[in-house]
Amino acid sequence: MAGLWWMCLCARFAAAAADSSYQDWQFTNNANPALPTVATNTAGVATATMVVGYAGAGWLDSLMGFGTQTGLWDLGLQNSDDLTNDTRGQVLLSVPNPVPVTSNTNTYTDLGLRVVQFVDGIFYVGDLTFSIPGATYSGRTVVETLPGPLPGKWVEDQFKWRLEPSPMPVSLTITGAVGGTLLDRIRVDTVSAVVAAPPLMITSVVKSSQGLAITWAGGVPPYQIYVTSNLLSTGAWQPVGLPVSGTNAGITLADPVNYVKVGGSN
Repeated sequence: MAGLWWMCLCARFAAAAADSSYQDWQFTNNANPALPTVATNTAGVATATMVVGYAGAGWLDSLMGFGTQTGLWDLGLQNSDDLTNDTRGQVLLSVPNPVPVTSNTNTYTDLGLRVVQFVDGIFYVGDLTFSIPGATYSGRTVVETLPGPLPGKWVEDQFKWRLEPSPMPVSLTITGAVGGTLLDRIRVDTVSAVVAAPPLMITSVVKSSQGLAITWAGGVPPYQIYVTSNLLSTGAWQPVGLPVSGTNAGITLADPVNYVKVGGSN
């Protein structure tokens, strides 16, 4: 194997295309589960299941003295006489997630949630909690405030998360505040994209008496090692050994070779 050369095989980058969805619940009626009032989602239809908690009035067409908002959900509150049980209301969101055609472990989804709720700082303090399996919280922004009865106001908050890999579907549970939650609107959008794999590069080749120990980095598993005696058209690349999921492998060579490369699945 004198004069051995080695090559690096750069991974092909996935297409930069992304898939997205949008759903807007304006709660124009008391349907439960509720379908979005407006939606764009090629993967299916999202739903919002309302779980009304203690002393909650459920769906309300409007509420006198609370501004011009219509289509409200009074989710209820925590029963102060039953602190051993969580009696707060919840919204269970299930959103089919359009994901680019690729390995599902090679994608991520950015999830945006906008919630319009009444906040007065006394009873309705707006401290919602969220449960999203596998999500990393990215932040909260107050988007808009609308007039309501003094000292309260309608507040639109935007929350963001990243889910990696992309789930199908996205499951999100919103749990109401201890003092009560009055919801006017919920919007959910998702943007799913492919995670570009780093270039695949051989980092070391160590020759032994019977073969080679090869180490590499980058790319997407599983990997396959190939060898050839020349780079001309007559020198076909031949696979050696079985595909591996790790980033190193040892191969035994019966004949001398001049070139070796590692191929990833992308």
